Amino acid sequence: MNEPDGGRIPLTGLPLAQLAERLAGILGSGRYRAAQVFTWIHMRRVRSFDGMTDVSLRTRRALSDAAFLTVLDPSRTRRAADGTVKHTFGLADGSLVESVLIPDPPRLTACLSTQAGCRMGCAFCATGRMGLVRNLGADEIVAQLYSLAATAGGGRITNVVLMGMGEPMDNFGAVSDALSILSDDRGICIGSRKITVSTVGLPGGIERLAALPGQYGLAVSLHSAVEETRRRLVPAARALPLPALRAALARYAEDKGRRVTLEICLIAGINDSIREADALASFARGLPCKINLLAYNPVPGIDLRRPDEEAVERFRDHLYPRCPAVTLRRSRGADIAAACGQLAAAPPAD
Repeated sequence: MNEPDGGRIPLTGLPLAQLAERLAGILGSGRYRAAQVFTWIHMRRVRSFDGMTDVSLRTRRALSDAAFLTVLDPSRTRRAADGTVKHTFGLADGSLVESVLIPDPPRLTACLSTQAGCRMGCAFCATGRMGLVRNLGADEIVAQLYSLAATAGGGRITNVVLMGMGEPMDNFGAVSDALSILSDDRGICIGSRKITVSTVGLPGGIERLAALPGQYGLAVSLHSAVEETRRRLVPAARALPLPALRAALARYAEDKGRRVTLEICLIAGINDSIREADALASFARGLPCKINLLAYNPVPGIDLRRPDEEAVERFRDHLYPRCPAVTLRRSRGADIAAACGQLAAAPPAD
């Protein structure tokens, strides 16, 4: 948990059961007080304890002495031509993270970060070039969503994807707490089926997600079903070879009764061949899944090329009908470096 403020407790990152336990130590209060405070934080989304108007002044002062609410205001906001909005947030220790709000009526999707930077080192990803700065606390993950919701212009966020900066399974404790908070019907109440966790596939990560009670969506950044190509693009993939990854995905789909998503970022001359498409079709055969194809979004300093439309369509058409659920995802926010693989949390220009 993120505790940068003189040891005070960041209440924004505590699921209800943990909140009750902490408040018992601070106030000697029972579950009723915890439910009351939880609702103020996560449903009414107050920015300070002073806003909890039906809580006694004495209690509010005790809370202020022992705890704090995490509130993130963007240090920079950029809007793309397609309506996508990217926020850059400065955290308490000076770290920077980025979050993206993606309008696609009737859906409004929030893309949240789980780490400042990332240590997975994916070859096509701007975040990976940063390395890992630090994990985010559950409070910082949740606070990103509340900031996006406050700037949504009256629209209600319908979907959440943990596909921003960082590898969620590399920060699973905080991610697990954030998922519990976001899907709690006493708070912002984003249904678990409307929340998707994206991972490159770390040993044990998919199993830990499966053990959570919600039916969270699972997307795996596969990028190739040829082991050699996959390891070239996703160095962390060496820890979980394709057969073990597929087995974990099959168990998740069976346990949750949901299809998993295979994410493929197509890169010219590397993973856009018919041979690659055949391998992907073989990997997907018999696996309850859908395949999302996305053409590479250029990143300064990375010597990779976006495939032309003909190559992308050829790859897609070869998959279908071998794979019954194949979509070609349109990049959103590429003109403001908000698309897949482009988040790097550059400081605002003076």
